[in-house]
Amino acid sequence: MGVLSVSAFLTDAVTLIHGPDGCTHINASLLHTTLAEHDVFRIPEIVSTGLGENEIIFGGEDALHDALNTVCADDPAAVVVASTCVSETIGDDVAGICSQSWDCPVVYVPSSGFLGGTFTDGYNSTLTALSSFISPGEQDPDKVNIVGEKNLEFEAEDNFREVSRILGMLDLDVNIRYVRDITVEDIGRFGDAGLNLFREDKDGILGRHFNACTGIPSLPEFPVGLSATLQFIGDAGRLTGRDTTDAVRAEEERQTGLADEFSDLAGEYVTFDSFGFQSAEMEMFAEVAEAVGIRVSTEGTVIPIPFCMPVGTLGLRRMLRQWRRFIDG
Repeated sequence: MGVLSVSAFLTDAVTLIHGPDGCTHINASLLHTTLAEHDVFRIPEIVSTGLGENEIIFGGEDALHDALNTVCADDPAAVVVASTCVSETIGDDVAGICSQSWDCPVVYVPSSGFLGGTFTDGYNSTLTALSSFISPGEQDPDKVNIVGEKNLEFEAEDNFREVSRILGMLDLDVNIRYVRDITVEDIGRFGDAGLNLFREDKDGILGRHFNACTGIPSLPEFPVGLSATLQFIGDAGRLTGRDTTDAVRAEEERQTGLADEFSDLAGEYVTFDSFGFQSAEMEMFAEVAEAVGIRVSTEGTVIPIPFCMPVGTLGLRRMLRQWRRFIDG
């Protein structure tokens, strides 16, 4: 699923899953359901090699070869081949077959699923594999690549608008969204940017890869929190050679206005409840509560923290509206 969360948003490519039809069906159905919940009704091009009992016993390389011939005959801009736990277990040389000469570009992404691969592994592997389409460019300090958006999160477009707004305060424009609703040809323009902004790359895996292949400096994640947003403006300005004084002052005023907007919550008591992979111990929650005048106490209204952290100042506004509903509820 990690592979599909990237490859399905490359609009002129086909994803070929090398495994039984069931593997493809489960993941494609989950993807379609998630997209439908986001009011996205486009059906990505996803194909299965359809491994059956015979291929699982004697090997599925011929099935992969035949499927690639069939898919390439339709002349897609690229084919992203994802392995599965089944094809990895039986030992098919997927990388070797993909490296052969085909009538269209073929990119192999190892994704072993239950053999130990995680969603994040597939996500990172696909982003790095598609970098083979990047062409050399002249880095423009006015342009920024947005890299690795979480395409399946509800707030993906809201988060993009917020980081675009913040970058715009520094007269920075988005070059490409890698990879969200772009073409293979668009990837070629990746090298034209002067800064890479990753959605979330705390371990630096993506940053190291893209720095090695493009030399473009990067910021590791979208800003989360009041002080983090101001720090983000400073870091973006430093990396692109810009004076951030006016932008920081303007954002400070926006954050003061945010506190005023929710001043009715001052004096209320809340406690934060961890949810999913996020921890209620994050300093950001205490920072926002203090800015608004909310008091944190174990006896306060229980506030479930968001599954995905709010991005920028406007993301915090959405979060505070949720807090208000819980407190008033």
